Amino acid sequence: MSRNEGGLLRRWSGPRTIANSLKLGAAGMAPLLLYIAFGPEDGNPIGLGLLAAFTVPVALTGVIVGLLKTILERIGTRGRAERT
Repeated sequence: MSRNEGGLLRRWSGPRTIANSLKLGAAGMAPLLLYIAFGPEDGNPIGLGLLAAFTVPVALTGVIVGLLKTILERIGTRGRAERT
């Protein structure tokens, strides 16, 4: 892991990571959903489908990392509170 990645993981809390991942997933899905809702009936949005196909798994990975980070933060703060 590079220095920048380690710094980002320390700066962002778990809920912030989850929120940013959900924003990424929504930004990847929104163009396809808008095209389906308002685009031509005979259209074929291959590029938008590929965009959604790539962003959704990345966003899901970010949500999982954020959940794990949140759980570990909660366990870490609980352990510190019990020691004092």
